[in-house]
Amino acid sequence: MNTLNYNNPKSITDETYVGVDRNRLVVTTRSRDFGTFAVTTNGDYHTLPFRKANIFRINNYTGKTVGIRRRHNKIVVDNFNDTKFSEWSGSGTIDVAQGLEGTGGAEVNGLVYRALTTEVLNDGSEVEITFVTPSEDTYSVKLNVWDNVSRIGVGTATATFEATESNTIPSTQYKITFRFDKSNSTSVAYIEHEGDRTAQPTHSGEFGTNDMQDSVVSIESNGTTVVDPIIYQQKVNQTHELMFNASSFTYPCEDNIAEYEIINMGSDVMNYSDNTVTISLSGFYAS
Repeated sequence: MNTLNYNNPKSITDETYVGVDRNRLVVTTRSRDFGTFAVTTNGDYHTLPFRKANIFRINNYTGKTVGIRRRHNKIVVDNFNDTKFSEWSGSGTIDVAQGLEGTGGAEVNGLVYRALTTEVLNDGSEVEITFVTPSEDTYSVKLNVWDNVSRIGVGTATATFEATESNTIPSTQYKITFRFDKSNSTSVAYIEHEGDRTAQPTHSGEFGTNDMQDSVVSIESNGTTVVDPIIYQQKVNQTHELMFNASSFTYPCEDNIAEYEIINMGSDVMNYSDNTVTISLSGFYAS
């Protein structure tokens, strides 16, 4: 066993060594990173800003009562761990690959698609697709969500993103998050790489007449693309927790602090009628 002094910073960056402090083995979950954030809200729910984290603390010194809640129910569309692809169709091929998250992944060539969810798609729902771009110098990976399988190839996708050598790097892992605004028939694609996320231009798509309950996700690649996993984040109106004035709370998150949203509930001084006033809260996050 190779050991280093835990108090030496190099000992916690080299994964081949074990940290020791005063001849005792050190086990730690020391945070890799942390930072501060601010968020404003009024009588409407507002999402916390996107910051990669698995825990955050938020402070309420606004004089108002604030409601805070999770935004989504997480539905795993496919994590490919069972190495079975019977739910996939299309003219392309889909085979077993080393997983990006978990034990299994899928290797895609050509066009393949499958049902996304039978749940109603509400405003603020999201679809996440993690993938690795092909190794070729020139490539194209088209990721689409459709309201119905009949749209594929002939209609306008509900949400779309195309990865090419002009906007991505070969053999590199990315996550695409599609966020839906069904009320306005639009969606936004966010491309994430190494913790940084960039929004693409708003896309006007076809949402159909069945609340996206027949929705389909498709992947079309002219090279070999590894995908793992595909997640549907269904927007729901969870019961909020109350944060009273001069309080501070810590919350866990799976991926980032934007999994939560807050709302101004007003103050007892004004009989809670001042909930339309814009207020700002601050906090910090760690991962």
